[in-house]
Amino acid sequence: MLMATATVLSGMRDSLAGTVMFIFQPAEEGSSTFLPGTGKAWGAKLMLDEGLFKQIKPDAILVMHVMPGRSGEISWRTGPITAASDSLDISVTGKQGHGGMPWNTIDPIVTSALVINGLQTVVSRQANLTESPVVVTVGTINGGTGPNIVPETVNMTGTIRSYGKKVRGDVVADIKTSAQNIAASTGAEAKVTIVPMYDAVENQKALADSMRPVLERAADGKVSQALLSGASEDFSFFSEQVPGLYVFLGITPDGQDPAKAAPNHNPKFFVDEKALVVGVRAMSMMALNYLGGGNQVAAK
Repeated sequence: MLMATATVLSGMRDSLAGTVMFIFQPAEEGSSTFLPGTGKAWGAKLMLDEGLFKQIKPDAILVMHVMPGRSGEISWRTGPITAASDSLDISVTGKQGHGGMPWNTIDPIVTSALVINGLQTVVSRQANLTESPVVVTVGTINGGTGPNIVPETVNMTGTIRSYGKKVRGDVVADIKTSAQNIAASTGAEAKVTIVPMYDAVENQKALADSMRPVLERAADGKVSQALLSGASEDFSFFSEQVPGLYVFLGITPDGQDPAKAAPNHNPKFFVDEKALVVGVRAMSMMALNYLGGGNQVAAK
């Protein structure tokens, strides 16, 4: 869609009342070179660190992301639209021994089960959910080498999703306190490492409101308010530098229920390519509308 938009607008170069920057960004999900926790950047942040906006800093930045939804329908919301993301790593260390004589051990597997359950109360009983939804998910748990052996350590990894900065900071602190104290209550030790990944993407209200008529025309009236997404997106690094608008484009073929369609990151994910025409039209029209004021706009 971005390449097609670049083709359309390049063909109108002489009549454009401003400048358009097309950002073809790699590694939004990370890369084999720049991994979470290494202290190195990737994707949008790396591009900014390498000077993306030093030569030309746009006045606004626009992005479109395909998702399951009615084919050709565009949805968005003002304020937060995608979640802030932090990676979670917990290592529980106990005392190794024979599974038939657990009284001689400190079992990190049982302790890890208590920690996982305890993390759920961070959300349900400690996080102020009136300020921001919060999700804490443990995605992997690894430990042990045999059925009759209590292992020395168990390692868990997961993700934390939130939308408000204060709640995000509180949850990070509460997770560390809960995990460490639960482990200590069993005689084990928990080491908790939480690495900030992406901030929440926030759509500027003034920019979103100005683009609403444009998006309605581009989508032939098929627009809606997007739900708050639990996904995270490194577009937040761009939109923290300049006002941004992040919109979703539905790509589920007609006749199929978007709620039952395979989601992104699924091997059965399918794009109705007719929707991409709507995407190109919307991106081109948004850029032209914004440039009507003689400004600079970036599209991703």
